[in-house]
Amino acid sequence: MRRRNDDSQQTRNAILDAADIGFCERGYAATTLEMISRAAGVTRGAFYWHFRDKAELLAALHARSLLP
Repeated sequence: MRRRNDDSQQTRNAILDAADIGFCERGYAATTLEMISRAAGVTRGAFYWHFRDKAELLAALHARSLLP
């Protein structure tokens, strides 16, 4: 069970990292979920497992940037 949790966290972090890069390079509106998923190396289904939509992803990025 521990391995599955680690894999899930790695997938979530990969999505966040890909979104961070995409938003910085192209902007929020021009970066699609397909672009983010492809850059993270995951399916869109995996994206939706971790985030409800792009707005929730942006909120997670914001929260991650506030952590020490």
